[in-house]
Amino acid sequence: MIRDIISNDSLTILLFGSIFFITILKKIDPVIFSQNLSFRKKELINKISTNLWGIKFLEILYNLLFISNISILLAFFKDQNFDLIIYCELFKYVFIFFTLKVLFDIIIGKVFSINRIMKSYVWQKLVYCNSLGIILLFFNFFIAYTIYYKHYMVSFFIALSVLYLIFAYITIFFSMKNVIYKNWFYFILYLCTLEIIPYYYLISNVL
Repeated sequence: MIRDIISNDSLTILLFGSIFFITILKKIDPVIFSQNLSFRKKELINKISTNLWGIKFLEILYNLLFISNISILLAFFKDQNFDLIIYCELFKYVFIFFTLKVLFDIIIGKVFSINRIMKSYVWQKLVYCNSLGIILLFFNFFIAYTIYYKHYMVSFFIALSVLYLIFAYITIFFSMKNVIYKNWFYFILYLCTLEIIPYYYLISNVL
């Protein structure tokens, strides 16, 4: 039974490939790596780059790592044993979901002439997701090579991930409190239509 668990070639490649991927990205730009692991992200707001609407290409690569690892965790949630087909389907849905959310935020910034605000908002969300992606990698290693109580651990790690995302959003909104106070109605409208409802749709239809 133990041999079956640790001999899943596709999962092993994904997990150790992620470690190798992070190592390469760290060598290319140690600053972005440290930024993703920093607990004081509010101090990084003024360090937004000028590439690709304020986001560096390496930060997008870290985001792919996040999407990959959240897909692995959700694949474990749907099936006790990792299934590559389920992972690929989840990766596709999660990738499309987050890509569309970023595009909608960019469009909103353009339409309402609030590019600077939305750039800061998107960048902060990206950094928090990148941090979670690295954390999820360790979660997935722990789950992959554990025999007992795997389902409970998966549920526990998903709950921790949700709490982390809630904390991230609260921190981001607090950093933008002056703008939010002046535009309460539009903020609530945005929160419901482009944050809460999309996540509810993703959870109800994908899981």
